[in-house]
Amino acid sequence: MDYIVLSALIGFSLLHLVFSYDIVCQWSKNLGSRMLDYPEHMRINLDRVEIQNAVPSFHIRAHGADCQQLFSFAFLLWVARTVGEEVETGWAHMNLASPSIQEMAPGHRHEVLNDHWGGWNFHKIITFRK
Repeated sequence: MDYIVLSALIGFSLLHLVFSYDIVCQWSKNLGSRMLDYPEHMRINLDRVEIQNAVPSFHIRAHGADCQQLFSFAFLLWVARTVGEEVETGWAHMNLASPSIQEMAPGHRHEVLNDHWGGWNFHKIITFRK
């Protein structure tokens, strides 16, 4: 997880980060010391960047009371109504498509995934009023 996060942030100049992760309460511990294992250009300057950590709303209920108080989106400024897991809810509908997608060439796979996700997003938008 460290490598994924630090790689994604290379080249960005940010003053504030909010990490949302199912077990961010554990992952965020000792992040500063673990970053020392990575090259200088991958590290976050913790003196200049404010980091907030939050457990997504669906997972926070399974954590203890102390964790809920420290890592709930409900208690963070500017993000109180964030669920943090909406991106994961769409993957279930892709299970039916996955066997055929596995057999496709990269370009075709890309186009089919775009079509599926476009259809998913369209369906979400037209059902907002319900």
